[in-house]
Amino acid sequence: MPPKKSIKKRCRRRLGARSYKNYSEEMLLLAVDFVRNKNATSYDAEKQFGIPRRTIENRVKNIHSDKPGPRFRLSPEEENKFVKVLIAAGDYGCPLSQLDLKLAVYDYLKKNNKTYVFNNKLPGDWWVKNFLERHKDQLTLRSTQNITKARAEKCLEEFKEYFENLEMSLQNIPPTNIIN
Repeated sequence: MPPKKSIKKRCRRRLGARSYKNYSEEMLLLAVDFVRNKNATSYDAEKQFGIPRRTIENRVKNIHSDKPGPRFRLSPEEENKFVKVLIAAGDYGCPLSQLDLKLAVYDYLKKNNKTYVFNNKLPGDWWVKNFLERHKDQLTLRSTQNITKARAEKCLEEFKEYFENLEMSLQNIPPTNIIN
């Protein structure tokens, strides 16, 4: 069996590569406001803020206003539905694995005639990783433990009652007489 590929992302820029976006979004918005309000030309704004002239002009004209890269595979509403389903499944004591999530998404897309989204295949590991990253405030990845249903259904009150009874029964017994 071949070794499993690890998921690594290239983080470093190659030597001599062109630099991109060496300015903050606030500075760009400020430069765009200057140009829109006719306080400065795009040439003056380029020199003053250190932002490329074409970038300022494109933002003024709303060209390339979308984020670069591919669009999300599912809409935010669809992703929120999946988050709710994952949380509900965990609350019922049946948490879903990454494979279960992939299969659920694939079935959902197949039923809604959107199989082109993942080229008629299951979503990949990167998609699952990014999905969990987008919803990290609600979802975490944990390994499940095998416990019985009866143990999982025990509530906090039962545990408190047990320890109160234990404390009362061990009240006059010295610790040397207690054997585990």
